[in-house]
Amino acid sequence: MEIYTMNYVLAVADLGNFSLAAQACHVGQPALSQQIAKLERELGITLFYRNSRGATLTEAGKEFVIRAREIIRRTEALEAEMAFYAGLHKGSLTLGIITSLQCIDFGDMLSSFCYNYPDISVNILQDGTHRLVDLLLERKIDLGFLNRPLTELPSSLDFAKLGEDYYSLAVPSLHPLAKRGIVSLSELKDEHFIFHQSGQVASELCLNACRDAGFEPNIVCRSGSPTTGLYMVQGGLGIAFLPSEEFLSRSLNGVTELKLEERIVKEVGIAWRKDSSSPLLDAAVQFAKGWVK
Repeated sequence: MEIYTMNYVLAVADLGNFSLAAQACHVGQPALSQQIAKLERELGITLFYRNSRGATLTEAGKEFVIRAREIIRRTEALEAEMAFYAGLHKGSLTLGIITSLQCIDFGDMLSSFCYNYPDISVNILQDGTHRLVDLLLERKIDLGFLNRPLTELPSSLDFAKLGEDYYSLAVPSLHPLAKRGIVSLSELKDEHFIFHQSGQVASELCLNACRDAGFEPNIVCRSGSPTTGLYMVQGGLGIAFLPSEEFLSRSLNGVTELKLEERIVKEVGIAWRKDSSSPLLDAAVQFAKGWVK
């Protein structure tokens, strides 16, 4: 049970509406609803009666709100006293992120972190996984949100998995395979491929999968981002491997998603230097881990 989840419950209780509560907490409504539903499952109770007009507390919910307010009041008092010693009352974090983080709801996570730590300045750099690893080693970023590399990370870095995503195949809607629903990699040996940039983890994963299926993909062009790759598919330049979360977050006319019989999966997580522990960095790491539990 996390404090931020209690705050979500209190916001819904005070405002009587999940949408208004999400706005007040600076998170998306799906994320807020999922966290509250997860809490209800963990406790084995229903906190709210939900209907078209909003949400009202159940008897168990009323008792929870009373107790939660007291817990939060005591926690905030303790945090205020300890912040002076821990250095959480001010400071800055530089985060490095890859282009595709939908599977961990990075935007909502960052918004919630800033809401809980309003005096912390957050700077963001965007790049590929391998470059983010270099930036960590060069001490130019504090925390990297990246794909787990296929090779071992340097021993000076720690890594924690936050989520994973499976690759699907994007094809033009008029492609002969578009009506299939699911295809095998071996059927794609004669296709024209749009690949991720050379050196990216995504490119390495998909290239290895094609080779395991017995062929070398005919790569006609490379894209620096999943969105650009989708537009290239839409334009008929070829087919592309894309994380399934990209299809959930974007819908393009003229592009069809096909499932793959073979599993191509990437792990997404956070990496940080073992020798750079600080109260603020530790708080950010624990917050990220707690967000996806």
